[in-house]
Amino acid sequence: MFVKMNTKMKLFALGSSSLIMILANTMLFPIFPQMRKALDLGLRDISLMVLFVSLPAAFLNPIAGYLADIWGRKKIMVPSILLYGLAGGLIGVIIFLLEQPFYYILALRLLQGIGSASPMYLAVALGGDIFQNQEERTRAMGFIETSNGLGKVSSPVIGGALGLIGWYAPFFLYPLVAIPVALLLSFSIQEPPLKEKTSLRSELASLQKLFSLTNFLALMTGFAAIFTLYGTMFWLGEFLEKTIPDGTIIHGLIISIPVAALIITALFASWISTRLGPRITLSSGLFLSGASLASIPWVHNTPLLWPALVLLGVSTGLLLPVIDTISTAVATRGHRGIIAGFFGSFRCLGAAAASFLIAVLLDISLIVSFVFSAGLVIAVGLGVFLFAREKEMLP
Repeated sequence: MFVKMNTKMKLFALGSSSLIMILANTMLFPIFPQMRKALDLGLRDISLMVLFVSLPAAFLNPIAGYLADIWGRKKIMVPSILLYGLAGGLIGVIIFLLEQPFYYILALRLLQGIGSASPMYLAVALGGDIFQNQEERTRAMGFIETSNGLGKVSSPVIGGALGLIGWYAPFFLYPLVAIPVALLLSFSIQEPPLKEKTSLRSELASLQKLFSLTNFLALMTGFAAIFTLYGTMFWLGEFLEKTIPDGTIIHGLIISIPVAALIITALFASWISTRLGPRITLSSGLFLSGASLASIPWVHNTPLLWPALVLLGVSTGLLLPVIDTISTAVATRGHRGIIAGFFGSFRCLGAAAASFLIAVLLDISLIVSFVFSAGLVIAVGLGVFLFAREKEMLP
């Protein structure tokens, strides 16, 4: 009984570390239209709120992964979570102190990005360290990704509910959730001792595994999955503001539709991947995503939008747990941090590019923005189906 409870606490700590990082962007999607009006910003300006968090995380993830391989996962994760939470809380404070706070907000979002650079993906690496059996590890990755999905599905609703108080209210939530999670992680998990000494040379040598076409396609799958999900959620916030004005909770509920489908699908992703194999699972998920995205410009003003959003969530739920499993299987424990960091970087790049690029493409037309996104995931899906080798994915 004690062993099971201890295992549940470890999983809860790892899942929470992943979950709260999702709040960085998705919680704000329902209040972005309010924020734009209050601060007199353009669509591209507000997209910088996502860019300034995700871009530094993308570049710092491998560095954080390298340091975690040397010093341990928790020594990087705990301070990062605290920085992430405190920077978010400070945004709420300066909104009340300054008349023109936007550029200061962006500076603090940059700090939030630095804080968010490691916890989500080092949670995956730490889970891989703790759970050695392949079946247990796959289940653990499924739980972490489910927690990640729970953050995605709940955070738009939370953001929308807090938006009833004011568009500034969600920023005060960051420290309230980050501090307890940092304490939980500190006291509930004892890291397994490193069995091998990690050097910079050996870390760089381990990265050679990512130079194979198979693993590059796996990295691109992570990029494409997050790019399409975040891009669609960003567009939904603007679309709903025009069709359902002043309904932030309703906006949050609708924005959470694809991630609700994601979280349900992620629960079964390990079962599906075990039977179909990672190559077929990934390529199928990418093709489903492409079909969903290609349909949105034609159905966005009809009830058919809802199944299109569900299909996008199902496809992403197939992809992300498999990518997590691949990121922990490619390298041994001594190099798992930096490898997980690179996989995380590609996902962060997808988030960073999504909102800004979609904002630019929407200036051209809705069709162009979604046809571009559909073409991207279908191209990656074809690459995975034709060229990926499963023995390189799960050696």
